Amino acid sequence: MKRKLTMFLALFFIGIGLAVAQTQVRGTVVDETGEPVIGATIQVKGTSQGAISDIDGNFNLSAPASGTLVISYVGYQTQEVPVSAIVNITLITDAALLEELIVTGYGTFRKSSFTGSASTMTSKIVQDAPISNVQSMMAGAIAGVKVSANAGQPGGFTSMRIRGSGSLSANNNPLYVIDGVPMFQKDISEFTYAQSGTDPMALINPSDIEDITVVKDAAAASLYGSRAANGVVLITTKRGRAGKPVVNLKADWGTSDFAIDWRPTLNGDSRRALLKHGFENYFVAQGDDLATASTKAENNLNSATWSQFVNKPANGWVNWKDLLLRDASRSNYELSVRGGDQKTTYFVSLGYLDNEGVSIQSNLKRYSGRVGIVHNSDRWTIDANAAIGKTIQDRSNEGTSYASPIMTVYGIGSSPAYNPFNEDGSYATGGYPLNPSSATNPLSSAEYNFNNANLFRSTSAAKLGYRLWDNLVLSQRISYDVLNNKEIVWWDSRSGDGLNYNGLNQTIMSEYETLGTQTQLTYNKTLNNLHSFDALAAFETEETKYSYIYAMGYDFPNVRLREIASAAERDAETSKEKTRLMSFLGRLNYTYADKYYLSANFRNDGTSRLSSDSRWGAFWSGSGAWRFSNEEFFAPLRDVVSDAKIRFSYGTNGNLPNGWYAYQGVYGFTYKYAGSVGSSEESIQNNALRWEKNEVTNLGLDVSLLNNRLNVTLDLYNRNTKDLLYEVPISQTTGFSTAWSNIASINNKGIELDVKGNIISRSDFNWTASFNMAYNKNKVKKIGTSGDPVITGVSIMEVGKPLYSIYVYEYAGVDPETGKESFYTNQEGKEREITTTIAEAEKKNMGSVTPDITGGITNSLNYKGLDFSFVFTYSLGGQVYDYATWMQANGGTYQYRSNVPSYYKIDDMWKQPGDNAKLPAFVYGNVNTVSSRWLYSTNHLRLKNITLGYSLPKQWLSNVGIGRVRAYVSGSNLLTFKKKGLYLDPETPIDGQVTFQTPPLKTIACGIEIEF
Repeated sequence: MKRKLTMFLALFFIGIGLAVAQTQVRGTVVDETGEPVIGATIQVKGTSQGAISDIDGNFNLSAPASGTLVISYVGYQTQEVPVSAIVNITLITDAALLEELIVTGYGTFRKSSFTGSASTMTSKIVQDAPISNVQSMMAGAIAGVKVSANAGQPGGFTSMRIRGSGSLSANNNPLYVIDGVPMFQKDISEFTYAQSGTDPMALINPSDIEDITVVKDAAAASLYGSRAANGVVLITTKRGRAGKPVVNLKADWGTSDFAIDWRPTLNGDSRRALLKHGFENYFVAQGDDLATASTKAENNLNSATWSQFVNKPANGWVNWKDLLLRDASRSNYELSVRGGDQKTTYFVSLGYLDNEGVSIQSNLKRYSGRVGIVHNSDRWTIDANAAIGKTIQDRSNEGTSYASPIMTVYGIGSSPAYNPFNEDGSYATGGYPLNPSSATNPLSSAEYNFNNANLFRSTSAAKLGYRLWDNLVLSQRISYDVLNNKEIVWWDSRSGDGLNYNGLNQTIMSEYETLGTQTQLTYNKTLNNLHSFDALAAFETEETKYSYIYAMGYDFPNVRLREIASAAERDAETSKEKTRLMSFLGRLNYTYADKYYLSANFRNDGTSRLSSDSRWGAFWSGSGAWRFSNEEFFAPLRDVVSDAKIRFSYGTNGNLPNGWYAYQGVYGFTYKYAGSVGSSEESIQNNALRWEKNEVTNLGLDVSLLNNRLNVTLDLYNRNTKDLLYEVPISQTTGFSTAWSNIASINNKGIELDVKGNIISRSDFNWTASFNMAYNKNKVKKIGTSGDPVITGVSIMEVGKPLYSIYVYEYAGVDPETGKESFYTNQEGKEREITTTIAEAEKKNMGSVTPDITGGITNSLNYKGLDFSFVFTYSLGGQVYDYATWMQANGGTYQYRSNVPSYYKIDDMWKQPGDNAKLPAFVYGNVNTVSSRWLYSTNHLRLKNITLGYSLPKQWLSNVGIGRVRAYVSGSNLLTFKKKGLYLDPETPIDGQVTFQTPPLKTIACGIEIEF
């Protein structure tokens, strides 16, 4: 009995000891972004004790006080931590396990098995950048992609080129696909007074985007057939995640100005001294001595003809920049909610943006909303999303419009001597530099006139999938996209534009409707862990309708009655158009032993834009890859080279004509004959019109080094685009002088390099970086039947030369004896001669404006609560042409009435024979000459985006129910490193010609983000 009691007491105290040694552990497992990790395994090392994190990432278990917890989850690095009462774990992404995925729109593939050329970016690196459109997110992030805005006004159209330009007249922009649905995309502005245009993509809130994939070759793009000749941009929006509802509030406020010191001008005193110098040179050339010339020059400046343009007003020199431009403000507010359970997830967002332009007439307001729901059951999948957006875009005139505030401030629309106000404070109505007798006043025009575009877009799509059996899935998608645009241009009777009309109202209401359907069958199967098959067959339809109503009225009773119903004179017209596309497509992928990959795609498109003779276009691609790192002979190198694959693809895709009825002989009924209604043929029938066809060859290499810490992708491509649409001369006996025909071709070839590195990956410090570079060589191979160059202004399209080339006289510097501009004669077969007589010179193709090399550098660093990221973009080999010819006359009449660029420095000018001067003599009465003097290199490096943020420690917030509080400051286009003499922005329009478009802006913004 005594022995049993002793054993019982021993066991009792041992039990107490074990109980005392056990600790109840509570904790949370989150990822690097603070999101809960559901299903993470928490194991007590060396025991069978463990737990699984719940839907909120929480766990609870009992563990020995001196024990160790092992936390693991697929795609993340396993961590070990000592046992304590509260354990909060942040799992770090394991680059070796979490492989990059390529989303093609017709399936998602591991990058290691993808046989085509595509680049993917997440939105995280630019999620806080003060940008307002989707295209700007890609600048510098993806090799081979060039983003170029028509102008810097908010909401303006943004062009994109992927691997160069491949069309002369059809669309050169890529196809945009959002959540699997192709989007209607073009500059929908009906008026051209503002060169910025209107971009439907500006309706999308960049914060709603999760990631972007750019498909460049035909291996995946051929599945999009007739719309994929210029590449495909696949956008995936944010989705819900299983867990309790997470509410995110975000706001930022900022200010914008020109990114560089753009077109600096002389101040009033310096300008007057220069203009006097020009008069002096003029009179000296007439035979006067310098003293007499100086007296005559001063008299001229004080004369009734010139004093109003050159002499200081009574109230001082006028600063037109302060009158017409501003430091533009920006405010942005966003709300999103996401959540769900293991079967159903949801995401909802709302956004409001108020973004001023630098012109007092320019502004963009955007209202956006998006909702997405995904439901998965044993056999059914439902994926539905809808988005609405509304923008109110106020636009100012640009280019060489007399009402352009940019031209007024920096060009020929004003001068420091031109006072826009009368003594009583009213607007002056005379003395406008371009027409001194007119009533035009740039400031009154800016106040009274307006150019407004109200854009509304609603997109919705639903996809229903049903798993017929384990590996066979049937799905049906339907999508609807409606785009309404209302544009109003008002020219007030108090402005120069509207004076002769006694007020003019032009209104256009247009609508685009696109209905799309897709029926898709997919099948995948793996046999013996060696053979994998993936097959797809689909049928698609798309119908787009366009209609517009245009109304115009003028001669209004007063300036307050602006509706066309009040106009004494009115006119109107309406129109409707429709285009359809029907497609059959299929894909087959085969993989053997995860080493050898083959893929074949086919698509057959039928379009209403072409006649029945050439309506159907077949597009296809074949591609393959060899993952040689999985071969046995490669085993000794795997410690250094983790993964390596070589790819090859060849295929075709196409481009549709811009005109929906381009092939048809269309009649118009706006004519009268003998007093009765008549008709007349407006276009000539051409049943032979066909698709523009793109043939792309791509050779690629993917290498991962040091356990996937460094990833390198290299691509070489050759892109031939043939059967390009071109307007050729025809016999005028047909009643027309030109007609469209497929008789031109272009070639683009190049190299792309993309390097991504996971430099440091620790629990409290992460550093990732990437570098990309793209070289593209563009060449016109064929133009029409004759091959003759096509010259338009200072542009030339010439066989054997790049598409966007400049055709001007070749500048040879300043003639030391006369001080005049000199030019090369460029006569073939003779030695190069120099002349100051322009009639003896010949124009020459001075080369392309398109850069040879473009790229970007990206870095992202996180240290505890701090985060820092930046993106640099760079460009080499490009040129920009200053086409503001009125400012380039070295003493022309307009310079005596308007602003004068600051590069006209008297100290740099020729003054007497023998001078080796930088600038020609400035002489009143000179005329301008288009020459390579005004062609500048755009080589540059730009800090495109930068963000610095700080998140409060989570333990400070947990007690008040807040998951995250983060403050940040961000900027775009803050620094630009370029050649000193370049006074234009190095980011130019596609054609490389600049007059007075609003240049790119730099923006600084501060923001805050709260999540609970």
